Amino acid sequence: LRRDAALGLCATCSEDGPLLDAARIAAQNLCLLELKMSSIRDPIRLLELIPILKRSGVTLSLRIRPEDLSNTLLQKLNESDLDLIHLDLRGLNGVSPKLVKKAADIRGPAIMALADVGDFEDARTLLAMGADVVSLRGADPEFVQWLAGAMLEYDLLSGWCNAPKHICAGGDLRGLTFCCPPVKNCAVFGALKRAGLSPEEFVNRKLAFAKGTPLEKGEGTCFGSLVWCCKISKPCYLRDEALSRAKLSEKEYMELKKKLAEKILQKIH
Repeated sequence: LRRDAALGLCATCSEDGPLLDAARIAAQNLCLLELKMSSIRDPIRLLELIPILKRSGVTLSLRIRPEDLSNTLLQKLNESDLDLIHLDLRGLNGVSPKLVKKAADIRGPAIMALADVGDFEDARTLLAMGADVVSLRGADPEFVQWLAGAMLEYDLLSGWCNAPKHICAGGDLRGLTFCCPPVKNCAVFGALKRAGLSPEEFVNRKLAFAKGTPLEKGEGTCFGSLVWCCKISKPCYLRDEALSRAKLSEKEYMELKKKLAEKILQKIH
């Protein structure tokens, strides 16, 4: 297990004992342990295995194809101690971002998207729809190293590497951080329904977070506060002027928006 980079162990077994041994080894060596849904097949056994393996202290991942991930199973995994859903999206191309969004909106375990990533934009699209990590299989090592470096640099520059799209552009629920107050008929109402939040609770959570932070400022913007303003990648001279007056950089703005997203979605589902 000597290595210079992170390591994960992928294990399949028809008995619990050896899997528990593998979990202990992974936990002791700070490795990820991954189960393959295709080898377990029985969702009931899977849900029984998760707490048994987690007692070892291991970080546990489940690799699964979208066709095996029903809404019922997704909700059950959300209620379990599983750390990571590893969505195998290879060969699905155009529908991959939508499948990531579906899993992300359940607000369960972190999501790792295994997909056909050919460039930086492919990876960024998956992240923008709710993936926490992008994984590659059979990729050229030099490309992997370049992509990892590019994503790290993008995170350092942007302040939020996997910032979501706006809700009205099809983004996952984290995009509520960029929404206006729910005062007109728009996509925000559907997103709030999926999140289990009333419009009043949404407004209260945003205003409570903004209080005492630079987001509370924003005179001259559409709703008088940066808390209601859009993603930095969307051109808006009103927001940019407010950021300048508040002496808030674009990166700092996005870092605060990320924290706001976490606050909005806290304790839902």
